[in-house]
Amino acid sequence: MKTNCTKIILFSIIFFLFSLGGGFAQRIISPVSGTWSNKQCLILNTGDGSECYYSYSGTDPLTSGFAYDGPILIDAVGDVTLRVVSLNGDKKEELSVSFTVQESSGSFAENSQEREFLEKVNGNPVLVYTPGASIQIPEKLLYALGDGGKPFMNGTTLSLAIGNRLSRYLPCTVSDGTKRWRFVIFVSGGDAGILAKKNVPFELNGWNEFVWKGEKLIYCIDDGLWSADTSPKYLDRSKIHIIRWQNVAYEKGNPIQSFALPAMPKIDVRSDAKNKGPVTFSIRGDSRYRMEILSSGASGDVLENIGLFSQAVFDTFEGDAISGKATFAFYCDGVYQGVLSAEYNIDNQPPLMPEFISSANTYFARSSVDLRIASEIGAEIFYAISEPVEVDDSNMEDHDALDAIETGTYRVYGGIPIQLKSGTNKAHFYKVRSYATDGAGNTSAVSEYRVVIDEFNYYLDENASALGADGSKRHPFNSFTKALQVINKNRFTRFYVAGTVELPISETVITSNCEFVSQKEARFVIPPTGSLTLQTASLSAKNCVFEKEGTDSTVTANGRMFKLENAAISFDGCEIVGVFGENGTAFNATSSVLDFVRTGLTVQSEGYACGVSSADSKVTGKDSQFTAVAQTAVNFSVQGGLFELRSSTCKVVSHLGRIAELSSTNARITGTNYTGEFENKVSSIVPIWKDDKTLILEYTGNTAVGFN
Repeated sequence: MKTNCTKIILFSIIFFLFSLGGGFAQRIISPVSGTWSNKQCLILNTGDGSECYYSYSGTDPLTSGFAYDGPILIDAVGDVTLRVVSLNGDKKEELSVSFTVQESSGSFAENSQEREFLEKVNGNPVLVYTPGASIQIPEKLLYALGDGGKPFMNGTTLSLAIGNRLSRYLPCTVSDGTKRWRFVIFVSGGDAGILAKKNVPFELNGWNEFVWKGEKLIYCIDDGLWSADTSPKYLDRSKIHIIRWQNVAYEKGNPIQSFALPAMPKIDVRSDAKNKGPVTFSIRGDSRYRMEILSSGASGDVLENIGLFSQAVFDTFEGDAISGKATFAFYCDGVYQGVLSAEYNIDNQPPLMPEFISSANTYFARSSVDLRIASEIGAEIFYAISEPVEVDDSNMEDHDALDAIETGTYRVYGGIPIQLKSGTNKAHFYKVRSYATDGAGNTSAVSEYRVVIDEFNYYLDENASALGADGSKRHPFNSFTKALQVINKNRFTRFYVAGTVELPISETVITSNCEFVSQKEARFVIPPTGSLTLQTASLSAKNCVFEKEGTDSTVTANGRMFKLENAAISFDGCEIVGVFGENGTAFNATSSVLDFVRTGLTVQSEGYACGVSSADSKVTGKDSQFTAVAQTAVNFSVQGGLFELRSSTCKVVSHLGRIAELSSTNARITGTNYTGEFENKVSSIVPIWKDDKTLILEYTGNTAVGFN
């Protein structure tokens, strides 16, 4: 059968001997399931001598597949199902892996290091590494070694100790944050050691068992008798033994050969105190000993070549962890002695990034946040937290500015929830960073948590979708009824308002403090039968329009717009228009505060129209315009309290009208223009009427037109 797959020539030999000690826990080293941005390589573990067949079209590999004889590129994109069948005598094994390939070189610039690296991976998903060299993973890429839940790390330069003898296949995944590319690093064990195995007429089994194999030869052990006995003999290998032999035709002067068996050696394992970095296996014993690597016990290991060494170094890249039992065959002057094993552990793998567990479900929280931090068992967690930063609608999503906020000094996390507190009438931004360290001293990447704790700022837009509406900037409320529920629940609420907002057809009662800020042509419409009442609360409005229209006398039962009871209301840059039927008053206030700045207030009715009617209240107007249109019209009717009017214009269009009627009031009026437009000229009409109990504290720079 022919194949259109591109063969990857990795080494000068075709077959590789794999040794995993206790069997094959992983027959398919590559590919693995997932979605990858590059074509994948097929690498199978055939160290047990199995014959393997594969297909990647879903067909039976034994009838329409290919024989596996080494790593090969799977030239397929889209959804791929790899099927593998291995045969070893009467034993048959069937395996399959499904994965998806969506080829991409990422969004990096054409000549960038990242683009060049990814194109290299796309062209050849097996990278051969020789100890002493280096692999440069560009810093804008993330990488993770091995498979499973391994942590991703920032791109860096990978290298191993130059004397590394551990040969293995090591999967590596790189990511740009969204896409993933998987390839396999083949770590070569370096140059082969010298192999010089000497022939002697005996064998050693398990170090202590001596078996004579010499034909027509006799032997003696130490100072024992000469013999040709081939039955196994037990040797105490804690001491040296001398083996001598000569021709069975014993004659004086025959040449006698000998071999000195040294005491059994031990393996010294030397590594960093915290198991980081390379592990060195060395022989403690006679200097003639050499050892041969039979198995490393590491996942994906390969017995690449055969050699004898006085010491062996095992190493792995930063970001990986391996452990196991290394097995070595020992030779003395080339004569096989036995097998020894030693356990080792190399931990160059950082713990997973800490995970934040927040009482808030989203980036915007409506109350103080309790924040927990979790990491791997045994890892120590450190965290740093920024000072609370006040933000508002203009900068709470300014990512550049928020990125620049420092988090301060790291401290140990003790398991008690971190409380991020809400501000006072302001939204607060917090940034928390955390990393973890393990017993080997590996440090995880830094994870980050951000939250805006905003009890006060909400959004209202009647054109917004009702789906998922929570009052946030991304999901505004779309009705005043929903907004009212939040207002009366909180101690203070600020609403950014866009478009036209219809108030309920009946009286709307606000019992808590609130503010309305126009985000985009905010316009509140109060129905003819509706009104807005403030009870022991405050309302502030900026750049908003408030309208009430009475169509005819049948719908003017509620002849006011606003009612204040022990309340405060302020307008800045607003426009207020009240059109009533027979009679109407825009504001009725008792023991309250009313403040108008750069605001226009217009009221109109058929019979009586009044802008502000107050009792025992403070009424102030600055840089504003007040107009009343009716048969009888008055801008202000004030009883008791304080009245201030500065740099404003006031106008009445009526049969009878006044700018202000003051009773038992303290007043200050400066820089204000009065205009009266009357149906007929009426004598003795003054713009400001006051009773004897009213005290004018300040009255300068005022002008009047149309009044006698």
